Amino acid sequence: MFKLSEESSYLMPVNFGPFYQGPPGPTTYHDVTAVTISYETDPGMLARHIPEGFENTQPVLIVQYCLSRAADWLAGSGYNLILVGTPVTYVHGPERIEGVYTLVIWENRTIPILAGREQTGMPKIFADIEDHRQIGDQLITNASYAGWTFLRMHFRQTKRMTPEELAVLNKRAGSVNVFGWRYIPNTGRPGAALSHATLFPQDFVYAAAWQGEGQVQWQALDFEQYPVHATVTQALHQLPIKGYRDCLMTQGSIVLRNDLARQLP
Repeated sequence: MFKLSEESSYLMPVNFGPFYQGPPGPTTYHDVTAVTISYETDPGMLARHIPEGFENTQPVLIVQYCLSRAADWLAGSGYNLILVGTPVTYVHGPERIEGVYTLVIWENRTIPILAGREQTGMPKIFADIEDHRQIGDQLITNASYAGWTFLRMHFRQTKRMTPEELAVLNKRAGSVNVFGWRYIPNTGRPGAALSHATLFPQDFVYAAAWQGEGQVQWQALDFEQYPVHATVTQALHQLPIKGYRDCLMTQGSIVLRNDLARQLP
């Protein structure tokens, strides 16, 4: 008879054995192109989506598109994602950790969605995310569900960073504390079987970067267009864009620090 081992990690279906992630420790995505567009929004409206235990440090929404390839734990393959987050501080007693709280992550492949949700509490859901198209200095992508587009992103390169500027970027933004919330509902009744904040540090190594001008366009979908998660698009559409902040395109690698990921009290 099959028996679970406390020395192994599993994903459902558990009865076929432990979940293989490759060698223990950090895992690397060796080829990542990312566009990050930040904008100021209404602090009161934004606070409604940040759980207790976190303090919003800036009324800023960060929208990041990543074309992630050559992932070690996916046997060299990859996927696309859209991450939406905001700068926060986690506060618990004397502990204070600066980082980014992830409101939602859309991905276009099942395996990383399941692993990220169940293991590290990353709020991952599915969407069709187009590989970006680049025409000259213009980069465009979009995300949709069942043919209904809910996000368009546009970025225009204005300046490539010098080696000196790139070194500063790597030093300043090379390591990021990413927060999530792991939630498993009860079976057959309301409430949570598991509910807690999580920390999932990530290291970025930038090989090239461009400053630029960015723009995002949210479209609020309804239940018939996007069952279950239409409310996510509606909430993000309602957050006003008061002014764009930093807009950046980068190429390089990302190291997911599974060895440092942990449940927060």
